[in-house]
Amino acid sequence: MTMGKVDLKIRCIFFFIIISVQRGFSEEFGAHQGAKGILLQRVRRQSKAAKSVLKVTDYHVRCSVVSRYAHTTIQSSVWNQLPVTKEAAFEVDLPSAAFISNFTITSNDKVYIAQVKERSVARKMYDAAKKQGKTAGLVATKEREIEKFRVAVSVPSGTRMSFSLSYEELLPRRLGRYELTLGLRPGGLVTNLTLDVSIAERTGLSFIKVLPLKTSRLLSNTVTGESEAPASTQVQQNPRCARVHYSPSLQQQSSASSKGLNADYIIQYDVELSDLIGDIQVFDGYFVHYFAPRGLPVVPKDVIFVIDVSGSMIGTKIKQTKQAMSTILGDLREEDHFNIITFSDKVHTWRKGRTVRATRINIRDAKDFVKRIIAEGWTNINAALLSAAQLVNPPSSSGGTRRVPLVIFLTDGEATIGVTSGDIILSNAKSALGATSLFGLAFGDDADFPLLRRLALDNRGVARMVYEDADAALQLKGFYDEVASPLLSDIQLTYMDDQAFDVTRSLFPNYFQGSELVVTGKVKPGVRDLKVSLTASGSKQKVKVENEVLVSNGEGNRTVLSMGCPGGMDGIPSFVQRLWAYFTIKELLLAKLNTTDPNIQKLLGEKATNLSLKYNFVTPVTSLIVVKPDADEIPTSASTTTVRPTTTTENTTMSAADANQPQVTTHLYSLKYVPPTPAPQGSNTDTDPDVDQIATFVSATFSPMPGVTDGPKLWEAAGLLDVSTSNQLQRKDMEVVKDYDATYDNDLDYDSWDESASNPWPPPPSRLSSVRVFSSSVDGDPHFVVQLPKLKQNLCFTVDGRANDVLRLLEDSERGIMVDGHLMWAPSKQDVEDRSRTYFDQITISTRGGTGVLGAIMITLSLDAVVVEGEGQDTLHTNQEGSVTRQGVMVSMESRDDFHQSCWIELTKDIRFLVLFHHYRHPSYLQMAHLGFYITDGQGLSLSTKGLLGQFQHADMRVTLMKDPRDTLRQPSKEGVLRWGVINMPVTLQDKTLKDTVRKGHLGSCWVVPKAQVERLLGHPYQSYVVDHL
Repeated sequence: MTMGKVDLKIRCIFFFIIISVQRGFSEEFGAHQGAKGILLQRVRRQSKAAKSVLKVTDYHVRCSVVSRYAHTTIQSSVWNQLPVTKEAAFEVDLPSAAFISNFTITSNDKVYIAQVKERSVARKMYDAAKKQGKTAGLVATKEREIEKFRVAVSVPSGTRMSFSLSYEELLPRRLGRYELTLGLRPGGLVTNLTLDVSIAERTGLSFIKVLPLKTSRLLSNTVTGESEAPASTQVQQNPRCARVHYSPSLQQQSSASSKGLNADYIIQYDVELSDLIGDIQVFDGYFVHYFAPRGLPVVPKDVIFVIDVSGSMIGTKIKQTKQAMSTILGDLREEDHFNIITFSDKVHTWRKGRTVRATRINIRDAKDFVKRIIAEGWTNINAALLSAAQLVNPPSSSGGTRRVPLVIFLTDGEATIGVTSGDIILSNAKSALGATSLFGLAFGDDADFPLLRRLALDNRGVARMVYEDADAALQLKGFYDEVASPLLSDIQLTYMDDQAFDVTRSLFPNYFQGSELVVTGKVKPGVRDLKVSLTASGSKQKVKVENEVLVSNGEGNRTVLSMGCPGGMDGIPSFVQRLWAYFTIKELLLAKLNTTDPNIQKLLGEKATNLSLKYNFVTPVTSLIVVKPDADEIPTSASTTTVRPTTTTENTTMSAADANQPQVTTHLYSLKYVPPTPAPQGSNTDTDPDVDQIATFVSATFSPMPGVTDGPKLWEAAGLLDVSTSNQLQRKDMEVVKDYDATYDNDLDYDSWDESASNPWPPPPSRLSSVRVFSSSVDGDPHFVVQLPKLKQNLCFTVDGRANDVLRLLEDSERGIMVDGHLMWAPSKQDVEDRSRTYFDQITISTRGGTGVLGAIMITLSLDAVVVEGEGQDTLHTNQEGSVTRQGVMVSMESRDDFHQSCWIELTKDIRFLVLFHHYRHPSYLQMAHLGFYITDGQGLSLSTKGLLGQFQHADMRVTLMKDPRDTLRQPSKEGVLRWGVINMPVTLQDKTLKDTVRKGHLGSCWVVPKAQVERLLGHPYQSYVVDHL
């Protein structure tokens, strides 16, 4: 590639949630893929000579919030001051509920504008470009509560490159405040760094507060009442509007970190709202209704806490649960009634047959009960739910004080005993719970979150993930606080006389103190007075209120909004229309999730797609494409700041061809454009090469609507342009395969290496007599299999790697042997976008002439070739058969065809390895060519062998079976405890497709280690196994 080409190479990376939080968010990642091979790039993990990086000249964050609806644009400009082409990365943390609405790349005044396309159309463009070797992919990836958007571009010397990303979101109200979080991660110290926020609320601001910069995703119980805003923050406020400006100096940035800011800028505020029926705004035929009444008495509740105490909760999780429960019990009001159920394979109820009043004595006794909880046994979800239903007191039918029935259900696993069918559990729960609201808390990645979210949707509640972090107890307490104070139930907001249509959800089971319910829709033409009715149940009586809103006051509303707000307020009329589209798309996707009828699913998907295209939203049914425009289409004086999503009512989408048309600046209502800093003198900015790449971006994940189901995603992107599953989501597809199952059985085809008699393909002569069980292996994503000789079974576990990391698989210092593997990125699966997928694309095996090894040698295996170095160099191509012997080491390459390749490495007579080359004739988007590493004979490895795989070579591990006392038939147990020295951890016996001999892969039993226990098994955190280079 010449220096004159601007090479758009875009990557996608999925971080596993817990690892991401523990290890921070500043890791370099991504496999740099191009048409001619793979460029391995690494991050130095130790202090070494400073590496030259591109200069970020400008970084601007602008956000405009009008009536809770926020539009944010992040702009970053880099200049390559180096004499060589260098890579620039643009990375943005997006709120999980946000929709991307625009993305542009500008190179020397040429603007390349992203288009939003239907997924199947995007797929065709992607495939066409891929055949030409021009394509790279990107997805917004998930880290706990945020989506991560990352683009990497090669910038020629002397060239300026600018990026602009816009996204839109509705700020939810929680615990009496709205919170706007803006990421500041420019990637270095920036001379011209600014953040500008404008907030306009028609009913008035009750308070606004800027928090200190937050550098961690973890929650904290530190009191921040007197905390100060970041230095250089300026806040201007009047009754209805506020402006926040932040422009830290280089010294202030470096005081946070020598590498620049890497934090979240957080603004909290609330609004005045005195009318019981709420605030209704009508603009251009669309309305939005914000319902959040203040001053109502709290309705007492009947709350049942259902807590999973199965064996998988052993350790930190049960300790954190006890800590949270102790705090929650202390916060119960005396008018509340409660009970506690614990369950594993048995169900225990604290107070039999009823809920009890939250008196001081009962609270004390309940805390003592919680302290005595012991985690052991299996998981009977169905029995626990039915026991909870029996305890809930129904609402009083007449007179007296009513109580709101709530069930808070916490589990960290799947149903393993009793009724285990998800459909039967759902049916039983819905029949038994009646009008009770169920709130599901999925504790950790091994929990059956798809089941919990269906349970919550069917039973008037929401589901939430609780992440396995140091702040898990605070997460539990925080969720309880949100539902601790019900004010109304069965809320119905009606827009009378058929004056409104295309109205979003208007019936809600509960309204909790500090939250907000939102309804939006269209008003029929000619309507002058919109009649609104509210009915609900309060603490002692029914509530019914009616009101009228003058539709003709739309222009007056605009005047009120503009009053006292400095700067222009362009785009205010359109914000309600875009908010309606935003909400409607989310509701359509939510409805699609909640039905199993394929025809209805298709119809809902088509409606969501049409709206997404019309409003230029990147959603689970659309994709974002950057296409090189033709020469006559390239604008000569465009700027990324003037490119905004269209706001007309026609079905139009911004395209490259539209770039020379007048653009509509819609959402930067009161903010001024900050021009980029001029390039330093002497830079080469006279010419700009054509961009001949096509970059494809997959859709965003779907996060539920505020006030309906906040929290974890109810439906997520199917993955890298996976069209086949996006429009046919069946209930069975929502059953996310947990832990080891996540990808193991689906993305490897072991039949390719069938060496059975019916398909002879014998190994080299020296190995014909060694058809024995492999001692251990690593393959797939990456999946580890370790032989348990005493049980004649295997132990299986998965390590969630990070793209571009190099992992130490084996290290025998006595024999002088090391094996390292380089990880490349792979797209995530449907419904598990939060789980990273990586494969090995390069493996090195080296010896340094230690005892028993003839000499120093280096073997580098990639998908194309095997290079053997040691007193010379030999290359074996993977599509040809051949062998070479150097320093006493034999390397044999066998290739039946392009899809059946393997390499045998014999270091000594009792140390032999096998590397499999996985290729696919017709790969799906999930299947990528990769390598698998197998220890076929490790008897010669010393007892001091270490590494992710090597440490298990001589390990004395055993599994003790857990027996179900109710099992009179004495069926073989599928639950056990792995014992290895002082380590004891729960494991589950599952059937896996294994290749543990040179013969055909087969279905075999494997004891699977839960993800939450893998670090304990390894004895060290993931980072300890990452090395600097191959």
